Amino acid sequence: MTHHLLRRMACAGLLAGTALLAACAPTNFNHPGQVSRPDVYNQAFPYYAELCAVSQISKKPGFGADISGGAGGHAVMFLGGVCLDRKAGYPVLTECDATRTADRPDGVGFSMNSHYSNANWTGAESSAFYFDGTLAPGQGLTRAGYVATQDEAKRRGIYDGVIFHKEVFNGKPANMSAVDWKYEMSVGTDYATTLGRARFCARLPVTAPQMRKIMDFLNERNAVYRNGPKTYDSNVLQDNCNHLTHNALAAAGFWSEWPINRFVVLAALSFPVPKNELVNLIHRTDAVPVDNIQAIFNDKLTYQTFMQYDWLADEPGVLLESEPVHTPNEVYNTSLSLIFYDDPVLGSYHRNFAHYLKNAHYYDLRTNLEYFAGRYARIMQDRQPLSWWQAHHPALARESGAFPAFYQRYYDYIAAQQAKVQQALDLLHTTEAPTSR
Repeated sequence: MTHHLLRRMACAGLLAGTALLAACAPTNFNHPGQVSRPDVYNQAFPYYAELCAVSQISKKPGFGADISGGAGGHAVMFLGGVCLDRKAGYPVLTECDATRTADRPDGVGFSMNSHYSNANWTGAESSAFYFDGTLAPGQGLTRAGYVATQDEAKRRGIYDGVIFHKEVFNGKPANMSAVDWKYEMSVGTDYATTLGRARFCARLPVTAPQMRKIMDFLNERNAVYRNGPKTYDSNVLQDNCNHLTHNALAAAGFWSEWPINRFVVLAALSFPVPKNELVNLIHRTDAVPVDNIQAIFNDKLTYQTFMQYDWLADEPGVLLESEPVHTPNEVYNTSLSLIFYDDPVLGSYHRNFAHYLKNAHYYDLRTNLEYFAGRYARIMQDRQPLSWWQAHHPALARESGAFPAFYQRYYDYIAAQQAKVQQALDLLHTTEAPTSR
């Protein structure tokens, strides 16, 4: 029996329609593959938010909970460079302890789930565990590996302090504890995602102050429900997993907030979808080009975020990556789909995503760094003095004195980015062959 809550768990899985059904063929998750040099990437970009659209989940019968989800999939996010507060007894993000070196993770992955009643999200440390559980890259999933991953999740205390809705336990076998059932119901969705799902992800480097804004936003979302009296209830149209990941990035000034709990008719006409959001992220980074100083100054959100954080969305390190579900697989079906909420022929999401997958600077680290090195060099080469702007665009240049200050800050930023990119390229050139995650 498929538990009805699990149909809600794949937060975009209720989407339907002719255009969508036509796009439900199994998706190829082998290209572009994972980021090949995480060692270099993490050194160049110590803080990043990785938005992931993960596929439907389809459990084979006869072993554990019978879990399935729609082709809309699920949205999760991995935050590079942060940790969980292990003393909190509840999911709380924190800055990593500088003295914690032996077991310091590379970040925290988080997921929203309709199972929770006193939390909006839960998290798990380490990209290796968050995505692959206890499995090595490319290793198949056996029933023993499935159990071992759940045992490790329990050891880590992922659900410490988290209360599940009572109806989640309706299908629990009599001989299984409530704690074990929590981890059984949520594996492949809240942690160890690629045991049962495939994924496309997009990384977005951010500054340390931006990451603190993201952490504060997420911690505040959980604090609302931690001790009641308010209970968390997800809603696929008005407050789903995509709203959470979208608004986490909005907290850092990346894009505008997506309102939750809107009137249901308005929410139904416009709501975020996992794979669409992935394309939206890349599109946003391209929307205001780093080499168009006038466009940056005139775009209100881009300008405000730049002046606050010395950061532009059109930056190096924005990379797509993918990972298929682990195969061979004794627990889950591996022919999986992840759809766009888009017309498969005329819609822009299909075209844009195909464009990104054909251009290596969207997914290959070396190509990406070289691409931005060239752009930055041209920006500095084509630089016009402030007096040129004052002569050719007097209204812009003299507007309350804002442009002259922005002008200097912009070129200081470009120079700093040039040095950063060159340092990363030098590290790529001087280090050995790619390492595993």
